[in-house]
Amino acid sequence: MKPTTKDAYDKLILNLEDQVKIYRSLLEVVRKEKDILISANLDDLTENNKAKEAMLLKLRGLESSRIRYVAELAVSEGMPTESPRLVDLAIHFGGEVEDRLRNLHSVLELLLKRVQEYNQQNEGLVNSALEKITGAMNAIRDTLTEKPTYEKKGQMADQGAQSGQLVSREA
Repeated sequence: MKPTTKDAYDKLILNLEDQVKIYRSLLEVVRKEKDILISANLDDLTENNKAKEAMLLKLRGLESSRIRYVAELAVSEGMPTESPRLVDLAIHFGGEVEDRLRNLHSVLELLLKRVQEYNQQNEGLVNSALEKITGAMNAIRDTLTEKPTYEKKGQMADQGAQSGQLVSREA
């Protein structure tokens, strides 16, 4: 491997290893988020969301660096620089380099898949909670609106101004 290739390869490997670490942490955060959503603890949810946002910001930065490192590696090896993929680089280099790149690619792919699965479950929990809240608010609103009642003569009874009261003062 040429020195420029080796340097770009080392940067790429470090970047991918950092991404694996952060995706593992992110997986723990979304697992924890599921438990927090079930327990309905808003303070914990806020803290968890802050941690998740920080990790996503780090991942965005690492991803842009990864793209740059892959392009550097492709240029140093005379490969096409139009969106080179890790798998393409692995095939190009072969041997230990191929094994290492394929391994990191597989780990990242698996972690990303698990994070997406947990996010879908969490989204289902949030949507379910929103439906319950909307239903409860509608039920409360319906309880607070005036209900027409009929007298024995078939006329509407005058209820007075009772809307907005949950309990009548009469005993």
